[in-house]
Amino acid sequence: MCAAPFRYTSVNEDWRSEAAALSPGPHDDVVCVTGSGARPLDLLALGPRRVVAVDVDPAQSALLELKAAAIRGLDFERYARFLGLHRAPARERLAAFESLVPRLSSAATRLLGAHERDVARGLLYSGRWERYFRAAGRVSGLLRPGLVSRLFSFGELAAQRRFAAERWDTPFGRLLTAAALSPSVTRLLLRDPAFTAGHDVPAGRFVSDRMAAHLGRVLARESFMASLVLRGVLPEADLPPHLTPEGFATIREHLDRLEIVTEDVVELLHGVEKPERFDAFSLSDVPSYLTADSLARLLEGVARRAAPGARFCIRLFLVRPPLPEPLPARLVRNADLERRLAEEDHAFAYDFVAGHVAPA
Repeated sequence: MCAAPFRYTSVNEDWRSEAAALSPGPHDDVVCVTGSGARPLDLLALGPRRVVAVDVDPAQSALLELKAAAIRGLDFERYARFLGLHRAPARERLAAFESLVPRLSSAATRLLGAHERDVARGLLYSGRWERYFRAAGRVSGLLRPGLVSRLFSFGELAAQRRFAAERWDTPFGRLLTAAALSPSVTRLLLRDPAFTAGHDVPAGRFVSDRMAAHLGRVLARESFMASLVLRGVLPEADLPPHLTPEGFATIREHLDRLEIVTEDVVELLHGVEKPERFDAFSLSDVPSYLTADSLARLLEGVARRAAPGARFCIRLFLVRPPLPEPLPARLVRNADLERRLAEEDHAFAYDFVAGHVAPA
């Protein structure tokens, strides 16, 4: 089930949080961890001067290359069918892929060509993360028949709150979540440090608590993350810019502002070959993948590469590493912003380290 070369292929972060924290404008250069490619593309929709998408994993860089090539080379409906947002036969997706190969680097062509089965299925839901939660959602649906469809039927928040408290957030439901996110299961199937690294609170309990709070604030059918982990698909009511016709059109106009780099983000920020300055840092859940020393170097790199007035946004998932003390003196956290982002983010399991970089 989890043999795909990609860790993530769809959307596992809420683009609105980065938009609020970073507010990239037409004169801003942004560095962004690539991941599934969703955030770099969605940041492009906001109109910055440049987005440097960086990831140490060549597969994630290749995925973003392909998504960018599809935006450039296909109309929106063909793009949505190719990715898997809309239904399409495998032969149509493979034909579209062949038409896009001339737009790809040789490295991306080799990697993607070796995984045509994933391309044929639609890459949007072909990552290890997406396939795992789709399978887990199906098992949950079998064990709790009718409850998922009922949860997504509500159009009024008070009614959903009552249902969630009485029927959804139950001891049995929490037991299923705990089983799905147990260390042995996630280590075997997900192989993702975000789930398997040591942390104080069991993953199942943490996610159950966050999901319960989220369902008290947001309709399930309007939450991309609730839909993705419980139904295995993104809902039409909560799609990010790169999966909407309007966002697609804007991103297409800005694709020449995208630079894709396969490198460790810490090394990029400490590199000497291109001592660039950045106005915004979108660093996702990097603490899940870093040692304490590497995290300290990352924060030092942010301070080192920050242009005047630069902003930063780092997500925290299960791993809550102690931040270096003192935090680099120039990194000024905004507690009110961090609290608001955590409350409003539709990817409900994250906390934030966000703020601005003070002048040297």
